[in-house]
Amino acid sequence: MNTIHRTFIRIAWISCAIVVSAAVARAETQVRVTVDRSTIWTADFQTPAAVVDSGTRLTVVAERKDWYEVLVPETTDPARAAQHGFIFKSFVTKSVAAPRAETDPSRFGVAGFAQFGYSRFAAQNSFQAILGHPGGGIYGGGGEVRLGRGLFISASVDRFEQTGQRAIVADGQVFNVAVSDTIALTALAGTAGWRFANEHVTPYFGGGLGQVHYRETSGFADPGEDVDSRFRSYHVLGGVEVRNGWVATAFEAEYPRVPDAIGFGGASAAFHESDLGGIVGRVKVLVGR
Repeated sequence: MNTIHRTFIRIAWISCAIVVSAAVARAETQVRVTVDRSTIWTADFQTPAAVVDSGTRLTVVAERKDWYEVLVPETTDPARAAQHGFIFKSFVTKSVAAPRAETDPSRFGVAGFAQFGYSRFAAQNSFQAILGHPGGGIYGGGGEVRLGRGLFISASVDRFEQTGQRAIVADGQVFNVAVSDTIALTALAGTAGWRFANEHVTPYFGGGLGQVHYRETSGFADPGEDVDSRFRSYHVLGGVEVRNGWVATAFEAEYPRVPDAIGFGGASAAFHESDLGGIVGRVKVLVGR
């Protein structure tokens, strides 16, 4: 496993840890009061912070043995709103918080995103021969529009560029020569799909079409040896989005296909590989609703 691959995996794990921590911190447990005229006490347990009736919902911020630490409801005493108090656990029961408006699948929304990841190419033998590994890191960005009822459309661009050495393949054996060979891909994609909206974690899937700009340039190349071509592509993808307010992080897998793009010469012809697609894993950071 090469250094770039390891670096991207480490960044992905760090991003996961940050997002999960943020989601846990944001999570709110609610309880419902079951005893009329229940007292919420201040931290000294001597002064009442509020008296609440049965049915009142309270937000729990911590637990202390037989007590819940809760936010004092604004309706009881506006002056004490957002202050913390303590209520006896036997006076309440846990309840499920109502979904927030931001999870409404019929809601229109717009988001922009940056993304990075790792692509393992279908033509792995060809890339291995030239670059020394079957794939590499990609980066890019785009935008997404959520049209309601879970439907979304998005547009994105990804970039891959690495330099290796020209390769000669004879009888399945690879021989590199001391001539640089740079492979660059720019992938434009349009996607339509569905989101299964939840308050914090939203699964989604989709598919679409695109175009891949493929360039291969080599030192000391003869006229016509360098490649500069564009090919149609199609893809399917799926992932989960973890939201924390206006910011979300998505962990996504994509299966792109770019058929009949290579295989007419060089290493790709020797290995009978023609697809510039592969398997992509990426992390996206989105801003918006």
